[in-house]
Amino acid sequence: MSYDTPLDDDRILIKGAYLLTQDTALGNFVGDVLVADGKIKEIGRKVEDDRARVIDGTGTAVLPGFIDTHRHNWQGALRNLGPAWTYEEYRSQVQIGLGQHFEPRDVHVGNLTADLMSLEAGVTTVRDESHISNSPEHSDAAIAAHWESGIRAVFDHGWPSTEAEQWQFGSARRHPDDIRRIRNEVLPDDSARVTLNAMLRGPELSTPDVAEQDIRLARELDLRISMHVGLGEWGARQQAIRRLAEAGLLKEDMTFIHCCTSTDDELRMLAAHGATASVASALEVFMPGLGQPATNRLLAAGVRPSLSVDTETIVSGDMFGVMRAALAYQQLIVAGAAGPMDRVPDLPTFDAADLLAFATIEGARACGIDDRTGSLTPGKEADLIMIRLDHANLLPATDVAASIVAGGHAGNVDLVVVAGRVLKSDGVLKGGNAHFEQAGASRDRLFRAAGIALPA
Repeated sequence: MSYDTPLDDDRILIKGAYLLTQDTALGNFVGDVLVADGKIKEIGRKVEDDRARVIDGTGTAVLPGFIDTHRHNWQGALRNLGPAWTYEEYRSQVQIGLGQHFEPRDVHVGNLTADLMSLEAGVTTVRDESHISNSPEHSDAAIAAHWESGIRAVFDHGWPSTEAEQWQFGSARRHPDDIRRIRNEVLPDDSARVTLNAMLRGPELSTPDVAEQDIRLARELDLRISMHVGLGEWGARQQAIRRLAEAGLLKEDMTFIHCCTSTDDELRMLAAHGATASVASALEVFMPGLGQPATNRLLAAGVRPSLSVDTETIVSGDMFGVMRAALAYQQLIVAGAAGPMDRVPDLPTFDAADLLAFATIEGARACGIDDRTGSLTPGKEADLIMIRLDHANLLPATDVAASIVAGGHAGNVDLVVVAGRVLKSDGVLKGGNAHFEQAGASRDRLFRAAGIALPA
């Protein structure tokens, strides 16, 4: 049986919800959404279908599912370990210290844990930045978890976390060749619910020659590319985006992650070449050593960014916190208390409606899947969420977008649908919490392998 055979093939008709469509032709209005055959069949002010299961949307908002364009899912069972860690402490404790001890079963558990947390909080698509490619079996376990969870996933094949220091900051090692097997045998279908991208190190984390060879490999395999750039003082010195532009390698198939210390000129180069960006605003304000969120500087350069969680070892795995962190840092800019790169006049600002767009349609564009998700557009895949506006923390919901951004949390997410399949209903995630016992067992095994004292 195909992984994508629908398990819930009901026709669903949501009636009377406030629709935040993220489709500029449709706008926002109170209306109905019909889901059939895994797609958004119809949307309007009065939709009828005698065969559909009707869901009362009164007192709710319906919008596209959130799209997280950068999360290291393999760390899902290690969540909340170090909210006060610096970037160097995170690298030492997780990537270098624990990453080498991961077995394929730990990757599967971590990915599944992260996926379920994502779905619980209304994230229907995750771009899984998988730098745990310690073996082909590790990558296969990561991919299998995405199929199992029901989430839409872009699996970004990365490098190993064995000999982690040999794979970053000037590395002369080429991207693992197993990406060819995955492309040809495991994820060849770019229209499937789980697809393949390439997580490359670029000239900031590898030598220029290796960066070029890796990029050419990804393009030979017809894969979109993600790349971490602008990482603290090192990123400011390396200027990876500039190097790519000067080498003729900067193109629209690239998503640049963080960009914290990328220069304004580099951000304009990114925009001029049609590339996209992912801001991990919560992680960037929590973790010293990266720099500050580049959201406003990206807007000034002509780039509407997407948003991402990054790692749950540091921050919560939901997009509500990411949106609020971006907004909080913007207010520091407005108050004149931001970092030095943001102390320039007339930086453009954004509002709650913009943040919802960053978390949905802009995420779809960054992943190259905006033709099938990211907005409530008839014909697109039915990836949508319903948020209860009649919960105490959101009432009276005077401005719907502002209420969701300022006050929303996972408990307000009442319904989650991915490709027409209901994965959360009446506020309850299907499958319950049984899996999270496996996450605890995986954490304990990893701690023992690394010689770390187990929690009391």
